[in-house]
Amino acid sequence: MSLVQFQNSEVVAQNSQTTYNSNAGTFNLNFEIAGSANMALDLNSIRLLANVDYLTGEGKHLNNNNIYRLPVRVLGTAVGTVKPALAPIFDQTTQPFVDVDCRTGVNMCINSILWQDAKNNNLENVHSYPHLMNKITSLTTSQNDALTWMGHGYGICGGGSSLINQQSINSKKILSIKLYTGMTQSAPIPYSMASGRIKLSIQLNGSSSVFNGGENYGANFGQGTGNASINGGCSYRLSNVKLIFRNLIFPEDAPQLKSYQYKHFSSLQNTINSSNNTNIYQPNSSNAISLLTSFIPSENLNNFSKNSVQSDKLQNSPANPAGIYPANVNSRVDIRQTNFLKNNQNYPLEFPVDETIYTQNFNGLNNYDVQRSFYYTSCIVPSNKLNNTLLNSSTENYGSFTEDTSPDFNVPVSSGVGIRYATVNSVSGSNFLNGQSFQQQITSGLNSSQNNEMFSNVMSSKNIVIGSTGPVIIN
Repeated sequence: MSLVQFQNSEVVAQNSQTTYNSNAGTFNLNFEIAGSANMALDLNSIRLLANVDYLTGEGKHLNNNNIYRLPVRVLGTAVGTVKPALAPIFDQTTQPFVDVDCRTGVNMCINSILWQDAKNNNLENVHSYPHLMNKITSLTTSQNDALTWMGHGYGICGGGSSLINQQSINSKKILSIKLYTGMTQSAPIPYSMASGRIKLSIQLNGSSSVFNGGENYGANFGQGTGNASINGGCSYRLSNVKLIFRNLIFPEDAPQLKSYQYKHFSSLQNTINSSNNTNIYQPNSSNAISLLTSFIPSENLNNFSKNSVQSDKLQNSPANPAGIYPANVNSRVDIRQTNFLKNNQNYPLEFPVDETIYTQNFNGLNNYDVQRSFYYTSCIVPSNKLNNTLLNSSTENYGSFTEDTSPDFNVPVSSGVGIRYATVNSVSGSNFLNGQSFQQQITSGLNSSQNNEMFSNVMSSKNIVIGSTGPVIIN
């Protein structure tokens, strides 16, 4: 007989509705999970169940690739007339579409995730959640993952191909969404560490931060269009929303934990537009494990014409905005050097990450950024334990096949910079309390013609200890 029993449970949001439509305002899904002193919540078991529909401004399903060109046929009758065109009107010569980021999927619909205990103390608050998830899926999942379980777990279909994704989002998605935060990557938390109750608040994203429109062929290829903003703009609809999870039940006489350590993500944002940029953060953590940063042009954010969530290279303005592709789209630039500092001293590396030296392939093309990729990919999982990743020569646009020149619209590279402090021990990082600063110096090919946003995430650990007045959270 097992000493630990399991209990599968589900809850609905306290503000539960039949449906949540993004064109009707901003919504918070507020859940409360409670348990007794001899119970613990298996954080890794938490899933958000929902049906997701991606809709045009008319409230109809998207019609990418013109799959709804005929009406529904009534049995025993003729087919009838052609169904009225759905926005955008399909044109074979341009193949217009509306899409969501093919590597982020339904995570685009979530803006932020907040974990609290029964006394409303913040356990973790992850802002700009889609930008974190775009990095996570690129760094820690494989092409096979994107073709299998991620379809039901994140709504990512077709291996991250935008052409396949465009067609897949025409239909309803029935999902069991895996929430990726520091909390959900941690060990089961005893309810006694949260005063008997754990609160989860999921803020949904705005429509213009989810959808983007474009054309797969023609003069507008690569630019982005207003297809997603027609008739008031596309929207998404969530229905049948609930949270499922597993509780662990221990014997009544089991010893009670006095402390609990869990992982934690904090979110930071800054702007970069110069060739020599330094940004300074104060992580305020006693155990910072890693810090990773992705980039996206500032103009892309909250824009129906642009993909609002990518982990792309730094970009300058187009060489010739009035020209044809690729001269009429932003030009990607390389990072030459990255320095990581702590309190104005190089740390943990005594040298800059140098990207000015490349190794050429047999066809004369440069390989992808090995130095930068090594440190960046190590941020979530130590490099020696990293089994799955989407980073390769094609996603980095240095191989013989480059994704941005294939007939697949605007698939970004998996680019970013970062550093891991917990290199000797996977859980022992660096102390940034009492105003100690993190500095990141980036030398690149930027020419100040384009603002780029830097979305950074600090992965750290926190502790909960039982004090005289109850649980206390320690940074």
